[in-house]
Amino acid sequence: MENNPPTFRILLIDEDKSETQTIRTILKTLTDTPFSIDHVLKCSQALGLLREKRYELVLLEKHLSQRISARFSVPMIKAAIQLAPIAIMSKQEASFSHADPVEHGVDYVIDKANMADFLRSQLNYLLGTEDRPYASSRPINVGGAVTSI
Repeated sequence: MENNPPTFRILLIDEDKSETQTIRTILKTLTDTPFSIDHVLKCSQALGLLREKRYELVLLEKHLSQRISARFSVPMIKAAIQLAPIAIMSKQEASFSHADPVEHGVDYVIDKANMADFLRSQLNYLLGTEDRPYASSRPINVGGAVTSI
């Protein structure tokens, strides 16, 4: 009987449709582990999927539009999410670099430039080759002032 690796399921909430391909390319480079990415443009769509499916990671763009920020979106997502970590991601990390993930109600704040390292760590944790995701026992700021614990 084969021992199939778990599927790494990601929910991506981002208005930029090209982000799915970027993440898919990173994952194909990093692993042979099966993965799936569900991409939605709005939090309301994400809430529907979170009721139906289980994810290993939820990625949320810091600004879904000029009017909707992660501060507004996170509480709704956290209420619907099960055990999956949630990460706010941004290309404009400078303004977010010293943000405390806990303050935002998430597990991680990620600079998109560091997405490959972050996804590698999450995969390794899922596969049991790392004891803790992203080398921290508590949420850290990825891409900014990283605090190792």
